[in-house]
Amino acid sequence: MQLVPIPDSLTPNPLSLLRHLHPKEGEGAPDLSAVCLPPFAFRRGGSGARTFFFLLALTPFTILFADQGTKKTSFSREVAPILKAHCASCHSGASAAAGLDVTSGKLLLKGHSVVPGHPDTSILLVRIKGLGGKPQMPMGLPPLTAADTATIEKWIAEGAQLDAPVAQHWAYVAPVRPKLPPLKSAWVRNAIDAFVLARQKKEGLHPSPEASREVLLRRVSLDLTGLPPTPTEIDAFLADKRPDAYERVVDRLLASPQYGEKQARSWLDLARYADSNGYEKDLRRTAWPYRDWVIDAFNRNMPYDQFTIKQLAGDLLPNSTLQDKVATGFHRNTMFNEEGGVDQAEAHFAVITDRVDTTATVWLGSTMACSRCHDHKYDPFTQKDYYRLAAFFTNTEVYPRGPKSIGEEKWFEAETKVPSKEQAAEQAKLNALISEKEKALTTRYAGADAAFEAWAAAALTQPTWTTLRPTLAIAPQGVNLVVQPDESILATGANPDRGQYHLAFPASPQPITGFRLEALSDPSLPSNGPGRAGNGNFVVSRIQVAAGDLSPVVANVKTDFLQAGLTLDRLNVGDDTQGWAVDGQIGKRHEMMFSLSKPIPAGTAFSVTLGFESRFGTHTLGHFRLSLTSAAEPVSAYLPDKIRSLLQAGAKNDELRNYYQTTAPPLAEPRLELALLKKKQEELEASVPTALVMKEKPAKGPLTCFVRHRGSFLDKAEEVTAGTPAVLPAPKKEPANRLDLAKWLVDPKNPLTARVEVNRIWESYFGRGLVETSEDFGTRGTRPTHPELLDWLATEFVAKGWDMKALHRLIVTSSTYRQSSSATAALIAKDPQNLLLARGPRFRMEAETIRDAALAASGLLNLKIGGPSVYPYQPEGVWDSPYSGEAWMPSKGADRFRRSIYTFWKRTSTYPAYMAFDATSRESCTVRRIRTNTPLQALTLLNDQEMIDAAKSLGNRMRGAAKATDARLVTGFRLCTGRKPRVEELGRLKQLLSKLESRYAQHPAEAKKLGAGPEDAAWTMVGNVLLNLDETITKG
Repeated sequence: MQLVPIPDSLTPNPLSLLRHLHPKEGEGAPDLSAVCLPPFAFRRGGSGARTFFFLLALTPFTILFADQGTKKTSFSREVAPILKAHCASCHSGASAAAGLDVTSGKLLLKGHSVVPGHPDTSILLVRIKGLGGKPQMPMGLPPLTAADTATIEKWIAEGAQLDAPVAQHWAYVAPVRPKLPPLKSAWVRNAIDAFVLARQKKEGLHPSPEASREVLLRRVSLDLTGLPPTPTEIDAFLADKRPDAYERVVDRLLASPQYGEKQARSWLDLARYADSNGYEKDLRRTAWPYRDWVIDAFNRNMPYDQFTIKQLAGDLLPNSTLQDKVATGFHRNTMFNEEGGVDQAEAHFAVITDRVDTTATVWLGSTMACSRCHDHKYDPFTQKDYYRLAAFFTNTEVYPRGPKSIGEEKWFEAETKVPSKEQAAEQAKLNALISEKEKALTTRYAGADAAFEAWAAAALTQPTWTTLRPTLAIAPQGVNLVVQPDESILATGANPDRGQYHLAFPASPQPITGFRLEALSDPSLPSNGPGRAGNGNFVVSRIQVAAGDLSPVVANVKTDFLQAGLTLDRLNVGDDTQGWAVDGQIGKRHEMMFSLSKPIPAGTAFSVTLGFESRFGTHTLGHFRLSLTSAAEPVSAYLPDKIRSLLQAGAKNDELRNYYQTTAPPLAEPRLELALLKKKQEELEASVPTALVMKEKPAKGPLTCFVRHRGSFLDKAEEVTAGTPAVLPAPKKEPANRLDLAKWLVDPKNPLTARVEVNRIWESYFGRGLVETSEDFGTRGTRPTHPELLDWLATEFVAKGWDMKALHRLIVTSSTYRQSSSATAALIAKDPQNLLLARGPRFRMEAETIRDAALAASGLLNLKIGGPSVYPYQPEGVWDSPYSGEAWMPSKGADRFRRSIYTFWKRTSTYPAYMAFDATSRESCTVRRIRTNTPLQALTLLNDQEMIDAAKSLGNRMRGAAKATDARLVTGFRLCTGRKPRVEELGRLKQLLSKLESRYAQHPAEAKKLGAGPEDAAWTMVGNVLLNLDETITKG
């Protein structure tokens, strides 16, 4: 019997139409031509297509319910869930459409739409089938599947009998650990295999053989780390003959730091993680510390209950750490509306409802969002349940910012600084040095008393100023400093964003103790100056004085006017946010006076440099003049009133001494050292990233929330207190906050949390959960294909302390997981979707894994862990923001080739290559990405610049691996597929290479399009072919 590998989905992959290679049947890429399906099965429309998909839809029903052929159909277990899921939205309640209520068997039969024993004359079935010339039901929605229709028809034909209603939906009953099926089989390695094999035997099936070692290693490497194995790892595994060789590989992969990155990828979809706020403005946010926390938590194998508690309520834990707070970024991933005119209370209400919806989806596998407006139509959740959950999220701190009067107030939530270990160590070092310097500045220095007496005696004496005429005036290129008759200086010509005026002066016959800088108005300047900025302002951000070997610093500085919000204590060190500016009194003369730490000796030439380093640009002085003095206190004109009064009264108390201590010239240099340390401290603080965190307000009694009539924010109804859904087991104590909610979720009595998580983990390996609708365990969701296995895994997960790595190891070491993905035609006919797990998993990899695998094969992949998000290549013009200057600036060097989990995620413009392969915007919680097959995917893999770069690098890697062509091609094939090519595959590759070399030799201009010569271009295109193989982008 011929074996044909086939994807779990029979939808043809358009990528295969563009493949250069079509490997034979086997463990590798599928040859879809080998699948015996009629051509019309792949066309849109047509009776053939309808027949094909009808059979496909009917088959799972046959599989799942074949054992029930002799049993009567149960209304409560089989028919009622169908009617509730598809019909109850219209046919229920007091205003049921057409007077037909399907919410109970009695009401259904009362409506006379069912004639027991006569399905052909039962209006219910006639309308469901769309017969009788009337619209098919459900109106405006997809029709029922053939399987569901057959179930209803069978029930009516059997007499439409009612049975006892199901007491409770299976998912709301706590799992009980089932006994293992009593099987004696060498194939059974663990409990998973026992349950799977028992079901297969029941259906008349048997397991497939174990996959080859190459295929198995590639499969488990991709599943656990998201990266393919290297040729070295493959060779080592093939050579390892120990009976536990595979288990050793699994343990190595689980210990790899790449494990955390792989597991975090799907969790970030659940957490709706993004690097931007969403909505129309969609501005940046700093969210990556949360992403790094998730990766680290997976790598450290944090138990799932703690993983849950820290993300929902880490800030409320006793003695919570900084990382506990960072974990709460889970619920700070909600979108943030920054549009003008938005009612912030209503916007915050949307944030709260998103947190309710996401919590219920991620941990309860429930569509609680349906209860926001009314009681859930299908599941036992009331509207009160919804708002009782919402109450847990109503007590977080918000910080209004912006003018409310013009509709620009925004409600921000908490953030916290998250220094790295290196930054934290540097902060501690600087804090210690600053404390030491500050203490030294308050200690009396030698000679301080005498200096104080001299200063007190002369401080009230007004200084005499002598204007200065420079012998040299140097400014940035294009700026002219013209000395005027009154010895002032007028700047003309260019006006750069930043620069310095360097002024040299002849020696003074007297020692110099200080200077006066006058800022003068002039009609040639904007708004009469004194500055050259568009509004007439300026910012002097730095002053440097030099005299031979002497470099005195500014000791004490005063001005007649200083722009609000600025300080003068950074003039010695320079600061682009501080300095002397006069906005508020433009067009007037102003002056600054400053003393020096050491006098400039008489007879010494000197220079003064004025620095203009403001971040605003062009804020240079336009008209100014410098003067010098030899007075003991150059700034006496601007002494504080209190200090002046004390001096006039002849007082010499501690207040006066303390003031002198802060301005004393001998302490100017220590003050400079302190200023430099503080500037370094501020720069370090600015470089420390922030994390978005939850912060609880002090509770004033029980947390409450108003029920909203029909979900409308403005339409308040009853006020309810925080609580959990009534259908689920009650908490051990009355819940008070988010911490209590989190603990309730991971209570072993909760019937959903463990089931939901193990189901998602199972889905990550087999492409489909034991419950296919992993986002919905309610009555509209699918029933588990293996309910006993699901319950056993859930109870085992809890019993093992919520150990995630242990669960992963259990699954990947099972015989079920190790099966070959090849299948006989009979098996495909019996189980096309692999619901019975009689073959191994095989499906196309997710977007991020496709890119990472290509970068790994090419040798470009940068395995650096964590840090700010990066910007790999994307086409120009994809990301344009009208609200800011934000732009996609491609990362340079190795950062461009970081793993895909680190790509900047903008909600309104998700990375195009990921979107092509079904990634989402992450505007809301995404449980599972639905795989699609489109031509755009093939075009992305063939033409995207990143894929071309990877192909070039792969081509170079092949050429560098060996001298012989065969060996080079084998290397490339192994890097991409994890196995050696068969003889005929190698032959086709050699033939392709030869044709390409010939083509590019005859058409060198074509080769130049790839930025290379003919030989380079040929190897690049061979690399492109290998990266485009179905087998390369498929986990088999």
